[in-house]
Amino acid sequence: MLPSQLLSLVLFGEGFLTGITLTAMIGPVTMVILRYGIQVNRVAGVWAATGTWVSDLIFIAFTFWTTVSLAHWIEQTTVRFWIYILGGCALLIFGVIMTISRKSPVNENVRITGSSYAKAFFSGFFVNSFSPFTLFFWVGAAVFLHLQNDRPIWYYTGVMTSLALGDFAKAWLAPKLAQWIQERYITLVQLIAGVVIAMTGLYIIGMGIFGYE
Repeated sequence: MLPSQLLSLVLFGEGFLTGITLTAMIGPVTMVILRYGIQVNRVAGVWAATGTWVSDLIFIAFTFWTTVSLAHWIEQTTVRFWIYILGGCALLIFGVIMTISRKSPVNENVRITGSSYAKAFFSGFFVNSFSPFTLFFWVGAAVFLHLQNDRPIWYYTGVMTSLALGDFAKAWLAPKLAQWIQERYITLVQLIAGVVIAMTGLYIIGMGIFGYE
């Protein structure tokens, strides 16, 4: 049997690798971070990322302490159907609003206010929270951790550490993209982000209607 310290290190490593896999995916969360990082500044991108981290922490607390009943609950066909439909519709609406709204790229002469950062934070928070995949992932992680012989905090720390590092890097490097992308193309970032989020919403709705197995 492995020493407890080694078990903790292994669990942290598993979480860290899982987080790397998640942050490497080009999905709605990444697009929101890049959008604010390019159109506002890297601080706004970090705030968008922070919104997703807060959302994840809430899901971690909620799913870990309610795993037994929640896991049984979401296995019900009707419940899973409505989770997909409502979550998909929320992302679809969010994506459409982002797509049709037009906003010029922020430049050095434009004043950045606290409201810009608040919008970035809540955009990251809601996009992450509305995705059913977030719920299902953290439920799966909680079930996995209940089967382990070590403290779950090590796995969660590994996941959140790699997610934070990856998202922070995206936000911090985003303005660099604006230096070699022509200005008229920077506005396309918002369009692309909106389309990605809306298409993700449609995909989730389709999964709910036509099956998710």
